[in-house]
Amino acid sequence: MLKLNLPFLFLAFLFGAMAQGVAQVHPKTGLTYELQIKKADNPIKLDGNLQEPDWKNAAVAEQFYQTLPDDLNFAQSKTEVRLTYDDQNLYIAAVCFDDLSGNYIIQSLKRDFSYPVTDAFVVFIDPFGNKTTGFSFAVSPMGVEREGLLENGGVFGVTTSWDNRWFSAVTRQDDRWVVEMAIPFKTLRYDETLPVWNINFSRNDLKRPETSTWSPVPTQFNVASLAFAGKLLWDTPPKKAGGNVSVIPYLRTSASRNYATQSAAKLDNPTGGADAKIAITSSLNLDLTINPDFSQVEVDQQVTNLERFNLFFPERRQFFIENSDLFQFGTSSMRPFFSRRIGLAVPILFGARLSGNLNENWRIGLLNMQTEGIPGSLQSQNYGVATLQRKLFTRSTATAFLINRQSFGNKKPDADDFNRVAGIELRYRSANNRWASDVLYHQSVTQYDSEKFNQNAFQKAGLHANLSYESRHLYAFASAEYAGNYYIADVGFLQDLYQRNDQLRATQPVAYLASLHYAGYKFYPKQLPNMRFWGIETGGKMSYFTDFDRLDRWTFFKLFTYLKDNSIARILVNNYNTQLLFPTNITGRMDSLLQPGLYRYTDAGAEFESAPRNKVYGKFRAYYGNFYNGAKLTLTADATLRIQPLANIALNVAYNRIRFPQGFGNSNLLLLSPRVEFTFTRSLFFTTFLQFNTQTQNFNINNRLQWRFAPMSDVFLVFTDNMNTENFAQKDWGLVLKINYWFTF
Repeated sequence: MLKLNLPFLFLAFLFGAMAQGVAQVHPKTGLTYELQIKKADNPIKLDGNLQEPDWKNAAVAEQFYQTLPDDLNFAQSKTEVRLTYDDQNLYIAAVCFDDLSGNYIIQSLKRDFSYPVTDAFVVFIDPFGNKTTGFSFAVSPMGVEREGLLENGGVFGVTTSWDNRWFSAVTRQDDRWVVEMAIPFKTLRYDETLPVWNINFSRNDLKRPETSTWSPVPTQFNVASLAFAGKLLWDTPPKKAGGNVSVIPYLRTSASRNYATQSAAKLDNPTGGADAKIAITSSLNLDLTINPDFSQVEVDQQVTNLERFNLFFPERRQFFIENSDLFQFGTSSMRPFFSRRIGLAVPILFGARLSGNLNENWRIGLLNMQTEGIPGSLQSQNYGVATLQRKLFTRSTATAFLINRQSFGNKKPDADDFNRVAGIELRYRSANNRWASDVLYHQSVTQYDSEKFNQNAFQKAGLHANLSYESRHLYAFASAEYAGNYYIADVGFLQDLYQRNDQLRATQPVAYLASLHYAGYKFYPKQLPNMRFWGIETGGKMSYFTDFDRLDRWTFFKLFTYLKDNSIARILVNNYNTQLLFPTNITGRMDSLLQPGLYRYTDAGAEFESAPRNKVYGKFRAYYGNFYNGAKLTLTADATLRIQPLANIALNVAYNRIRFPQGFGNSNLLLLSPRVEFTFTRSLFFTTFLQFNTQTQNFNINNRLQWRFAPMSDVFLVFTDNMNTENFAQKDWGLVLKINYWFTF
């Protein structure tokens, strides 16, 4: 009987995956989530009052459904949404009713606030109907704006590093707040022939607390997930928004002093450059940059690194953000292209980036960047990426890519210095968002030394495959990853391939085969009204290195509970079998090295995340146990005091007390990171961020003043100072003044 049923089950699964998400009656609400949009007959005044006849005649999206704390009822906080448009803008209006006393809860007046800790209304737009990419626009009751991109179907939320022009207005009354948005079609990328877009709306009401959406999203998924979006039905699809060119020039001047090389401060000559965004079509964009400067980008938050591998930090530079998912292959542990490699040590001279949708099913990405060289030590480098993506089924994709790094000497390509990686990636996402799978294969070609790198293809290959499942109660994930010891991705990031050999003061490539897996189950107790759910989870990672007879293994067990106020508590136990392949200095502060060999150890800990609606909220962790051949106590706290709407005072503390046997040394590592953020108005911000890190023996001070004097146009004043943590002797400092202005034609 089982054999007879298997083909039927396979066909049911296949047809379910290929379903194109036609409108259906929702099994819980009995509603169909389609919204008609008509062109406005009269001008829309953006004032948050909704007095125009077009608003009164517009179709209404209402009866929002809860996502948090549960997905079993209609929302208690009533929300109504209307849409209209003209030749220039898409207009969205939301009436957010509020029947609870007390102040609204907001993070600050600064743009790009965190949605989980702010009362807000947000719209998710998929203009291509492919449920894989889109845009997000949000506004808080205080009129603070937040825009971002939806990548990978929105399953991981919104990428807020993306900035663009749009407008909003908010009015507040005793029993409601009203937001009115105007999103220029020049800001969006869309198919001008498509009569149906995917769309959803979400409301965050932390006073209750409650998160709701118009088209229901199951509680286990992110509210930004496009798999559950409703339909926006146009009376006439919006035409291409005329000429669409933006030019963003900047001027920069700076002063600096390096105490190791300079005896006096140096005033640099003023410099300038420009970015440009050119809409080739309504869905395809060309980004250009000349002499880009990223001095205003916020510094990375440091972490204490007690691993043998490099840490992954996300890209923050604006030029690389839009359509960045087209250039992201693999996972954070294996990524053949990592844009932060470009311009890491030397300035970027110029670059171009063509990206976007050719139509509903095809996307393209082309990137070329040229960096400056350093005479006598480093040649100029050219970086190129070409990628082509095809939509499959409802939400799946197939992507082919080629990555190239080429050295230039005397303005000519150096035939003996290049690195190329080519590959293909398949991403499957089921229509109901429960099943997901990725398969990535990539191959490198390098011409450093033809004899050393004349190896078989398998030694120069990288492979990653995973499969995951998530329902209301059960979730599971399993992956396998391989990299040959001659696989080289100069513009990529491979966390496990390169291991530290502190005796040689270098990293060495080590072929590996790794598997990561976890599974958990959630219980929803009806007899505990303050608890959302509790559950158990277990999993781990196994890695085989070099000749595949040396095994790294990590196993964990977790018990967790989520309360209805969005606070979280966890208890964890970890067991490790760690295989050191080389003499390794784990802490960076010990006099002696841990020798190669197998180390077995166990630790346990507890974690707590407080409710984000509290004026003081944060995350707290405590772990204690064995560590290699010694013992380690870890205490961390990341707390924020919200003095709304004017300030956020945050303190991040990470303390590691490490004790090794005699001859291996002891360490007390402290990372202290206070941050004070003042938001004087919605256009004037000041941030002081200090990082005191005894592992790197560096004390960094970063002060950043930003004045947004016009839409997407800013003045930045940034001061950075680095000192030694032991005696506070200054290492260097820098002061930067930067002005940019956004012109749109």
